[in-house]
Amino acid sequence: MASDQDVAAVGRILVDGQQELAARFRALFTLRNLGGAEAVRWISEAFSDESALLKHELAYCLGQMQDERAIPVLETVLRDTKQEPMVRHEAGEALGAIGNPKVLELLKRYSEDPVVEVAETCQLAVRRLEWLMNSGNAEKSEAADTNPYSSVDPAPPAQRKSVPELRTQLLDESLPLFERYRAMFTLRNLGSEEAVLALGD
Repeated sequence: MASDQDVAAVGRILVDGQQELAARFRALFTLRNLGGAEAVRWISEAFSDESALLKHELAYCLGQMQDERAIPVLETVLRDTKQEPMVRHEAGEALGAIGNPKVLELLKRYSEDPVVEVAETCQLAVRRLEWLMNSGNAEKSEAADTNPYSSVDPAPPAQRKSVPELRTQLLDESLPLFERYRAMFTLRNLGSEEAVLALGD
């Protein structure tokens, strides 16, 4: 396990605007892998940076870490209309990924955000939290077992269907976005040639 000093050495690279962006990204993903309170703190500090791309990835990593200590900074970023839409959108997605229902009301409020990317992402996060609260352990376990990428996705995979059925679900614009995402992630997890071609339609 890394010491706080080790984490700080990586964190200083992340927050140093004089470093090349590639080095800062390596530092960010190292902190994500190390985890813990100090890693969350260093990642959170970097939201004052000028790079929207970096800040987007900060939020993404905090969501993937699923550390509830990241909730306050993600809530702040989501509320901050001075942040770029892509950053706010990712903060909403990260709050859904962490999976704590205490953020449900905030996400519902921002599901009506005038920025469509933010609104739609918060709608997905709300549906994910509701799915987590209402699904049994067996369904959650099956969803985790069918994901070969070990990622925390905005929606769980759909229950098993044929590729043509999943393609139809993915392309059906009358369905809620959450259901279309479920089809998309199931196709991704399948990884067959037929599934890849369906994703490309």
